[in-house]
Amino acid sequence: MRAAVREFLGVPARPRDTVVRLVAVLVVGLAVLVLSHHVPYPSYKDWFDLQVYRGAVIWWLDGNPLYAFDLYDTGYGFTYPPFAALVMTPLAALTYLEAATVYTTVNVVLVALLTAVFVVPLARRRGWTPWYAVALAVPVVLLMEPVRETIGFGQVNLLLGGLVAADVLALRRGWRWAGAGVGLAIAIKLTPAVFVLYLLLTRQWRAAGVATGTAVLTALLAFVVSPQLSVQFWGTTLWETGRVGELDQISNQSLMGAVARLAAPAEPSRVLWAVLVLAVLVVGLRRAVRAHGAGDLIAAVTLVGLVSCLVSPVSWTHHLYWLVPAVAVLVDVAAGAPVAGSALGGRPGVVARLAGATAAVVTASLCVGTLWFFGDPGKDQPHQAGLLGALGEETYVLFMLVLLVCLPVRATVHIPAAAPPPADALAVR
Repeated sequence: MRAAVREFLGVPARPRDTVVRLVAVLVVGLAVLVLSHHVPYPSYKDWFDLQVYRGAVIWWLDGNPLYAFDLYDTGYGFTYPPFAALVMTPLAALTYLEAATVYTTVNVVLVALLTAVFVVPLARRRGWTPWYAVALAVPVVLLMEPVRETIGFGQVNLLLGGLVAADVLALRRGWRWAGAGVGLAIAIKLTPAVFVLYLLLTRQWRAAGVATGTAVLTALLAFVVSPQLSVQFWGTTLWETGRVGELDQISNQSLMGAVARLAAPAEPSRVLWAVLVLAVLVVGLRRAVRAHGAGDLIAAVTLVGLVSCLVSPVSWTHHLYWLVPAVAVLVDVAAGAPVAGSALGGRPGVVARLAGATAAVVTASLCVGTLWFFGDPGKDQPHQAGLLGALGEETYVLFMLVLLVCLPVRATVHIPAAAPPPADALAVR
């Protein structure tokens, strides 16, 4: 029976193999820990955004207007929909350290679960040991800038990714509540609304209806709790983009951020931005629909996630979580996953090598924080002169645009369950 369990979990039959793999995981983890202390933009952010969330709900529960909150006179306050404030009210019952501990623990668990969602199918198709593949991948994912900054700031991006991933699993299994995750994500932060458009374009009518209904019901609930708060957010606060920072800050890696940096110190062209947004929506959603038709739901939602980051007026570097599953897709293709059509035609070897090279470049760049070699994150920072400097300031924007066009879509492949144990292993020892 013990042998059967070990085989089911993918644990090597020889204890020595297990020890070697555990040592490899430990070495990777230590290397990531050391590197995280030497990136140009330090990983530790004192949970600044979590302080904003906690301080804002305490301020609100004391009878003050939520959107008037300003953390330590920094100019940063609460910017999310009213329902997000309802979700975050338990933070008021916790001390700062308790809230930081709970938030960090939840985020690390989400990293592990989301990484497993992307890596386990890949590992099984390649015949790799699932737990070992996940254990090696998790430290690297923790070091990638969108993830380490989400944890360092105490942000909500991993929660939003988890809600969308839950919907992907629900859609695969035909569950009736599929779409609720997207609806809740929209209720917390509006940018996931583009996923509803994806559901409509792929004719997943029920899921689109559930997502829309969930978002509307949560907004109504928030209105019932505080009509004044809802009126203020939807009528005024939503349109005040300056509340979250200056558009041309290098940390704003959206299309609007790129346009603003090109125009600085002048005002960015709203017409140019609108044209770029329209182009990204058309290209990105069209590719997402094709990925859905090919059966590659991970690639489909990743493309939609990249679209949401690009078209939002403000996408800080910690918002760019969708680069992580994009790397997972690239690694799968590099490892031999069949591709459903490619700009390179019938040259799978070339596609695999290009996918591997792209995955390596994106991962390495996100791990070392390439963007911060070209500027500082604060307000009123000067911009780079020259072509190389200008391109460096748009590092992550360029990554997303390239992936939007070139991310491979995998053909539908069978994902085997864990290999069944041999017949003689089923006998009770």
